[in-house]
Amino acid sequence: MENDVLFKFSDVSLNIGDMSILKDVSMEIKKGEFVAVIGASGAGKSSLLRMFNALTSPSSGSINFRGSPVDADIPSLRKNVGVLFQNPVVFEGSVRENVLIAGRWDQNIAQTLDHEILAFLAQVGLEDVGLDHNAKDLSGGEQQRLALARTLLNHPQVLLLDEPTSNLDPKLARSIMDQVEKLRKALDLTIIAVSHDHLLMRRYAKRVIILSAGEILGDGSFKALDKSQVFEEAGLLKQEGDDEA
Repeated sequence: MENDVLFKFSDVSLNIGDMSILKDVSMEIKKGEFVAVIGASGAGKSSLLRMFNALTSPSSGSINFRGSPVDADIPSLRKNVGVLFQNPVVFEGSVRENVLIAGRWDQNIAQTLDHEILAFLAQVGLEDVGLDHNAKDLSGGEQQRLALARTLLNHPQVLLLDEPTSNLDPKLARSIMDQVEKLRKALDLTIIAVSHDHLLMRRYAKRVIILSAGEILGDGSFKALDKSQVFEEAGLLKQEGDDEA
């Protein structure tokens, strides 16, 4: 249904100098989807992801969020569209201070009580971490979860994941993604995840968009795209047993 469409990209291109980063990208993202955007290094994945919350603007074409231009109200957009980056941003200070960092400019967040913070930490599997604990002393996986809790404090509708597990070992990466999938179901989130690792993403995403040299080569389910040569065309290694997940 039309009112289920959150994002609509129409002939979106991005040029930086003489370089063409994205070429005539058109697609829709619907409410509640878990979409993986995959491709080899340099395919344009992160540039595309940054457009979903107006961190990057297209050179041509249009992007709408809930029927309005994506840059019509950027503060509201970025409250509704949270981002979890590859390298989590952790500030000097306690876990509490890190979770409430946006309270410096948002009084609603500044007034969040300790028991509410603990509830957000529990949602991401950090129920045993004390609020006064030095955030810099957390492990890499714990810091990623802390950044996720901070994002959830805004009650976003959409969560963007920019290679959030690439610096983690496979077991921890799976644990983080399991947590994200639980949150998607519990909070009715829409997830858009950029990754080079289609073997991991196919365990969670029902839809995959394959980018190559800034163009969409494939858009559909993993099972449907496995029957074509699109993974090989995009420079992605397809292995036996890929469609088991």
